[in-house]
Amino acid sequence: MHADPMSLVEKLRELPPERILEVEDFIDFLRSRAGRRAQRASLDFPVDHVGRWPEHMSLRREHLYGDDGR
Repeated sequence: MHADPMSLVEKLRELPPERILEVEDFIDFLRSRAGRRAQRASLDFPVDHVGRWPEHMSLRREHLYGDDGR
């Protein structure tokens, strides 16, 4: 759905000045949110592939840190 820019301009002209400021604030918010999304999408972390875990390796807490009650 695309709005006609001219109809938006006409709608803005009909608004009182304080409402135009609210619209401007909202537009700024939308633009900043879009910028943050683009920034997150561009993060490219390196991934090291080290192969499969050994079958006997356990990742249970008590096997990693011992079972001393903590």
